[in-house]
Formats: sequence, structure tokens, C-alpha cells
Amino acid sequence: MEDMRTPGAQNPETSNPQVNDVELRARLETRRHRRRRAVRWNYKRIAIALLALFVISAAAIYGGISLAHWLSKPPEKEKVAVKPKKVTPPTVNKEVSSTEKKDPGYIEHTVKPGDTLYAIALKYNTTVDKIRELNNIPEGNNNLQVGTVLKIPTKESKHSGGEATGESPEEQAQDMQATERPSTVTIKPSSKEIVRGPSTSRKVALTFDAGSDSEATPQILKALKDANIKATFFLTGKWVDENPALVKQIANEGHLIGNHTDSHPDLVKKKDAEIVKELAKAEEKIKATAGISSKPLFRAPYGSRDARVLRVAAESGYRSIYWTVDSLDWKPSMTPDQVRNRILAALSNGSIILEHCGSKQSAKILPQLIKDIKSRGYEIVTVPELFAE
Repeated sequence: MEDMRTPGAQNPETSNPQVNDVELRARLETRRHRRRRAVRWNYKRIAIALLALFVISAAAIYGGISLAHWLSKPPEKEKVAVKPKKVTPPTVNKEVSSTEKKDPGYIEHTVKPGDTLYAIALKYNTTVDKIRELNNIPEGNNNLQVGTVLKIPTKESKHSGGEATGESPEEQAQDMQATERPSTVTIKPSSKEIVRGPSTSRKVALTFDAGSDSEATPQILKALKDANIKATFFLTGKWVDENPALVKQIANEGHLIGNHTDSHPDLVKKKDAEIVKELAKAEEKIKATAGISSKPLFRAPYGSRDARVLRVAAESGYRSIYWTVDSLDWKPSMTPDQVRNRILAALSNGSIILEHCGSKQSAKILPQLIKDIKSRGYEIVTVPELFAE
């Protein structure tokens, strides 16, 4: 019997096995591709969701911080406009009291224990000569009685050579300071030692150390006074105790006084506290006797010092003044001519010359030495004046 199934009537899925396999594989591949796309899209959605969550969280945190900061601010007070007060100028009484007196041209000072003419002149920034003239004090009379009332010239006084300015005595004193007396303002406390002055100026300074003998001091002071020369004296407290009249004379005649310690020890061998004590005791005695301070001028005994000594001295308000020329006038073997020749041979601009108050050699040669120094074109000044313009 003839088979009724024709090739066209056969099941297409079974009629061609090769074709069916291809189609099946294609379908499977399509399904896999769709699944991969779906998975990738799910990843994207998760990433977008996480990013959105991060942004929202950050915004929430920032908002919370801003809100907390705003809430922590104190409430601002309402500003109230303040009306300016009208200031009524004080009524000036143009009438002058009949009891008001004109300034007589001087002020009065009552002498206290320890006062000297030079100390009083320093206090009011005038000169000893003007005080002597106004009070009729003879030259050479330096003894002041406690309780005595002295007239101190002001700029309005004919004795001071000035005109009435209306300034207070303190203001007048400041104006007179630069020209009436030697000053130490050019030297400040420092651990940097001074060995000489500027080499650009033909100035030299005579300095005298006083540690033991004083026999030659009156002769030295006379030579300086006769030549109208001011020097710098470095005094120990012990020397001040033993020679109060000479100390007052040194101050009254316009010389500067520096600190040479109290007992003249080797400071390198002393502790810091001992150095401070030595300087303080000498300063106390100098102020009590001469009426002036030794600060900031200081010279170490024997020239013995190191960086530590200079530092401690600076902390106490001083600056070490060394020397350029050592006259060796303290040696008994040195003759007066040898001392003089040694000084002149080493002389140069800014020289600081070391001599001693107890040296008979220096006392003998000083009048001629001053003439010799001047003849070489040098001006003799105090140590601070070496640095004055």
C-alpha cells in the first residue's frame, strides 16, 4: 500500500535534522544574549541606585552640619542707634588770679642725703656751673648741706641763657640733655664687647680704672680739669667706700663712671650669681655716693672675661668696655716717659686708652700727654662719645 506521507507533509522539525540543529542553537544563543543583557542592565541599575544613595547621604550629612552650626550661633542682638552726645566745651575763665605768680626762671630742689651737684645737674639736665652761678656756690665747694634749698635754672632763667618757651621743666631738661653733659645713650647693654670706637673719626677716650691706690687721683683730676677734658672712670665698690670725696669730685666735674665690680675679683672664676652680686653692690655704692648710675659701662677686673661673663653682665644692664691701648702704668718698672711713649705709639682713631687712678706715672705725664694727643689731631672724649655722630 502506498505511503500517503509526502515530503511536503512531513514534520518540519524532524524532516531535516541538520536544519533543526542550527535553529536550536540560534535560539539558545539568543536566549543567552538576552540573559547577559538583562544581567548587565541589572548591574547598571544597582550602580545608579548606589550612586543616588551616596549623593542623598552626603546631602543629608552636609545639611545636618549646616543646621547644627546655624543653631549654635547666639542670637544677634538688635542694634540700637545711639545718638551722639553733644559735648559742651568747658568754660574758660579768662581772668587770671591775682595771686598767680610768673615763673621766676628756676625751680627749687631740696638737698637730700647722697645728693651731689653733678647728680642734681643730671636729674634736671642742666650744668654744675649754672647751679653754682644761680646759688652763689664758690668754685671747688662741693659740700651740700642736707635740707638746703637750691635754685635749679630753667630755660626762662637768664643764667641758662634761654628764652621763655612755656615748656615744663622736664621738657626743658630733655632739650638741654644733648649739649650740657656727656651721655651714655650711644651705648646699650649687650654681650658684645667694645674694644675701640669707630676708625672713621679722629677721637680717642681716656679711661682710668680705680681698684686700689688713690694717691695720684687728685693730680689726675686736676690735669683733666685744666685741659677741660672729660674721661671715663671705672670704680670698684671698695674704692668708693674708701674715697667718697674723690668719687663725688669725679661726678661733680662731669666725668662718667663705670662699674669695675665691688671687690675686684677674677670674674671668670665666679659663678653667675656671684657676678651679679659684685655688679649690684658696686652700683649701689656708686649711686649712693656719686648720685649717678654706672650703667651701662662695665670693665672686668684684670681684663679677665669670657662669653659667660659678658652675657651675665649684659643681663645685669651692662656692656663690657675693654681697651685698645694698655699703658702698663700700673707696673712699678715703667717710667713716666715709657708710659707716655707707649700710649702715643699705639694711638689711632677710636682708641680706648687704659690708665689707672693710682698710677703716679700717669699723673705725672697726663698734662703733656693731653697736649701730645691733641697735637696729633685727636679729640679726647668719653667712651660713649666715641660713637656720637
